[in-house]
Amino acid sequence: MSRAPLAVAALVVVATAMAATGLAAPGPPTASQQSPAVGPSPDTTRVLRLTSADAAAFGTPALSVTGTLAAGATGISTAYRLERLDTALSVANTDAERRARIRTELDWATNRTTTLVQRERDARDAYAAGTITTTEFLTVVGSVHAAATRIEGFLGGPDDDRALYTLADSYSNLTTRISQVNTRLQTVQGPVRERLAAVVDGDRDAVRVHVTVGDGVMLATRDGDTYVRETVVPGNLDAATTADYGDPIAFIGATYPWTKNHSRGVSYSLLGQYAVLFSASHDHGELSLYYDPSTTRVFVERQTRRLPQTPASYTTVNATDTTTLSVSEPYAGGPVNVRVETATGTPVDTTISVNGTVVGATGDSGDRWFVSPAGEYTVAATVGGDRVTTTVTADPHPPAPGGNTTTTLPR
Repeated sequence: MSRAPLAVAALVVVATAMAATGLAAPGPPTASQQSPAVGPSPDTTRVLRLTSADAAAFGTPALSVTGTLAAGATGISTAYRLERLDTALSVANTDAERRARIRTELDWATNRTTTLVQRERDARDAYAAGTITTTEFLTVVGSVHAAATRIEGFLGGPDDDRALYTLADSYSNLTTRISQVNTRLQTVQGPVRERLAAVVDGDRDAVRVHVTVGDGVMLATRDGDTYVRETVVPGNLDAATTADYGDPIAFIGATYPWTKNHSRGVSYSLLGQYAVLFSASHDHGELSLYYDPSTTRVFVERQTRRLPQTPASYTTVNATDTTTLSVSEPYAGGPVNVRVETATGTPVDTTISVNGTVVGATGDSGDRWFVSPAGEYTVAATVGGDRVTTTVTADPHPPAPGGNTTTTLPR
C-alpha cells in the first residue's frame, strides 16, 4: 500500500485518551452535506458514499506496457532528480541558492501531480460519458496510482532518510508545500488502486473491481474474506489553507461515532495547514481518511473489513412457508450479506445468485457476502424446490437508460 504523507506536526491519540488533543478547539464541527452514512450495520464503522452516479460497473484493468513504462520512467526520473539535487546543494554557495534549487524540484513535483490528477479526471469524465470502457478507465486509474506513488516517494516526509522533504527541512514554508502536494496525491492513490496498478504492471493476474463514478470515484473489491473500499470526493477539498485544525477527535466523533467509541487505538496527523489524516483499527478492520478542516468534509476514505467479523442488519426479508431470505442494506459497491434460514431459524447451505449470476454458497453459517452492484437487482436462493427471491436497489446508480452501468455480478 502507498505510504500516507507524513505530517509537519503529528499527534498520536490512544482510544483511552481521546479528549487530550492539545489543539485549540472551536467546538464540534458541523456535519457536512456528504457525511459518512451507516454501512452494512449501525454496529460498525460508517461509510463515505457518493451522492450521485453517472456510471457504474464491474470490471478489471488490462496489462499496459505504456502504463508500466511511464510509471517506471517516473521512478527513474525521481531517483535521478534527487541525486542531482543532492549534488547541487552540496556545492551551493548561498542559502538563497539552496532554497531556489529545492523550490525548482518542488515545482516539478507539483506540476507532475497536477498532470496526474487531471489525467484521472479526464478519464473519469470520458467514462461517465460512455466514451471509454470500464477496463480502459480502471487501467488509467492503476497507471496513475503507480506514477503517483513514485512522486510521493520523491517528496517524502520527516521520517525519510533521503527525500525532498528532508532536504528542505530547514525551510518550513517549503516543507508545508510538500505536505500539501502529498495530500493532493492521495486523491489518486489507495488500496484498490494499488491492486489495479499491480495488474497494469504485470505483477498480478487479475482483480475484479466495482467502480462508481459521479461526484467522485468509488472503488471496491473483495479479496478472500477481506472487503476493500476507497472513495474520493474531490469537491470536499478546496485550495484554502488554515492554521486552525479545530479538534480532530471531535470531528471523528461527529462523523464516525462508532469508530471513535470502538477503536483499539487511533492516530491523526496534521498535513501542511491543509488537511488531517486520521487512522484507526477496530474489531472489523481498518479505517483511514483525509478531511479538510476548512470545508469540514472527508475527501478521501479507505476501508478494509474482515467480513466474517462484520455485523449485518437485514433491511429486506422475504419468506415462504419453509424458507426465509434476508438481505442487508445495499449501497453501490458496498458489502451485502445474504442469509438463508428455514422457517424455524436454522441456517441453510444453498447457492445465492444475483440477477441470475451465481455469487457463491452460504455454507454452514447460512450467509454469504458479495459486493453490491449499483441499481436494482434480484437476489435469489433455492432450497429444495422452493425458490425465494427479493429485489433491492443500491444507490447511487446511473439514470437509465444509457451510461456505463451493469447490475450483473460476476463471480
